[in-house]
Amino acid sequence: MNTPQAKSTPVVTAPLPPDQISPKEVLARATKLKDVARRNWYVLLVVVVIGGIIGYVTDLTSKKKPTYIARIVFNLGGGSGSNGQMGDLGALASAFGLGQATPDASIFSGENFTLYVRSKPVVETTLMKTVKINGVDTLLVNYYMAHSGIRDKEWEEDETLKKFMFAGPKKREDFTPTEQQAMYDIYERLSGEMEIKPVDRKSSFLSLVATTEDGPLSKAFVENHLVTIEEDYKKKQTKKTREMLTLLENRVDSLSGRLTGTENKLASYMNQNQQVVVAEGRLQESRLTRNSTFLQQQYFAAVTSLDNMKLSLIREQPLFTTIEPVILPLYRKVPAKAGMQAGLAIGLVLGLVAIFLRESFRSPKPTV
Repeated sequence: MNTPQAKSTPVVTAPLPPDQISPKEVLARATKLKDVARRNWYVLLVVVVIGGIIGYVTDLTSKKKPTYIARIVFNLGGGSGSNGQMGDLGALASAFGLGQATPDASIFSGENFTLYVRSKPVVETTLMKTVKINGVDTLLVNYYMAHSGIRDKEWEEDETLKKFMFAGPKKREDFTPTEQQAMYDIYERLSGEMEIKPVDRKSSFLSLVATTEDGPLSKAFVENHLVTIEEDYKKKQTKKTREMLTLLENRVDSLSGRLTGTENKLASYMNQNQQVVVAEGRLQESRLTRNSTFLQQQYFAAVTSLDNMKLSLIREQPLFTTIEPVILPLYRKVPAKAGMQAGLAIGLVLGLVAIFLRESFRSPKPTV
């Protein structure tokens, strides 16, 4: 008797969602990548080696020179105007957003001071100074052109500027077209080589930094630029007081002349009319005496005001205190040679792209 066998139910596997892959597929793809690497490893190696060689040669032929950093730390303060305006700029923390909430209209406070230090007229004044470098007096702008590298880079193809030199110090309005172009290029390059910034958030000390390809140039620039800032600051900050001082000096001179003339007239009149007893004669003597006394009072008052104005001018002048001068030897910054690393990285990317393209156009093997 045959016993009927039970029918087996087939196992139905649920398909995976489209955003997932099974471990079996992962192994299959890994095997394919292994085969791709076995077929193309030499392509990747050759491209990476070529990229590394090109980067190494680029490093060897690089024209980048080491730079020298000169830094001077100073404090600005001590000036106090007689008109009640803020003259003490020692608290320059407000210049960088650490003090007053409202901006100050003064040139020498807030971000204005930073822009002022880097402004073209102030920088040009510094460059037009005759300075002593390595024991030789030279125009700073000419030394800059000779040692900053601008002739080998910005002026590499300009034969006129490569041989150009300033004949001597002069004002901007007296520049020739060639001098204007040279100064413009120098200022554009120098703007990226100098920096003015606070030493610390809680301090009013400022640092002036210059980074050039020549050590004596960096040192000479920061030292002379600070002198230029101090001179120009005093000139602008005390402008009104100096104008009033000039007026008072002219007034004192005028009163002195008139007083001398009146006193001479009075002395001459008294010598000529010693025995006069008539009223008209005495009246004239009284007038001259009165005028002389009045002019004396005005003269003494003007002299007192002049002395007070001179003292006020001294009080208004700021005090630039050098906290940390330029320290020798200067810090020497050697440019990093990253050409070889960049060449290896680019070679790796290009090698992977070459393998991808090679595999994409590779003819599949015919199936039997």
